[in-house]
Amino acid sequence: MEINKHRLIADNVDWQESPNQGGRLVNGQPDSIIIHYTAGSSAESAVRSLSNPKQKVSAHLVIGRQGEIFQLLAFNTVALHAGRSSWQGRSGYNKYSIGIEIDNAGILTPNGNDKYLSWFNRVYSADEVIQATHRNENTPRYWHRYTEEQIATVFDICETLSESYPIKELLGHE
Repeated sequence: MEINKHRLIADNVDWQESPNQGGRLVNGQPDSIIIHYTAGSSAESAVRSLSNPKQKVSAHLVIGRQGEIFQLLAFNTVALHAGRSSWQGRSGYNKYSIGIEIDNAGILTPNGNDKYLSWFNRVYSADEVIQATHRNENTPRYWHRYTEEQIATVFDICETLSESYPIKELLGHE
C-alpha cells in the first residue's frame, strides 16, 4: 500500500470520485484522520450516498466488510464528512482531515432469539453484534461488529497515511 499523487495505491482500491468536495485542504495536505461508521446497509450504498450531489456529504475512503477500499477524493481535497466539528480548540476539521467511513450498521435493537435489527430493518445474528457502552453514554447498547478485515485495512491505511502526511490526530466522529 502506498500513496501517489494523493491517491491510495493497492490491489483492492476502487477509485470513484465524488462531486461533493470543498477545494484544497489547508496547507495542501492533511494533518488529521477522522474515522466514522456508515450506519448503512453496505459499502456500495455508502459510496452512492457520499457521491450524491443532493446529499452534500463525502469522505475520502469507504472500507467494506471484506476490507475492500473505495476512494472518493484525493487526500489533498476537502471532503464533507466532519460537519461542525471541533477538537482541542480547533474547528472545521473538514479543512484539515482525511475522512474514513467504515461500512457498519451501527446501533442495533434486540429482536428475539439472538437476532438484532438495524434501523433499515436488516437482521443480524449474535455473532455479528457486540454489547458495549459508548464513552458518552451510561448504559450498554448493541452495536454491529467490525470485521477483522476492516480493522486490519484501516490500520494499514492509517499507517500508510502517517508515513506520507504529517498526521497529528486520529479521531472518531460522533
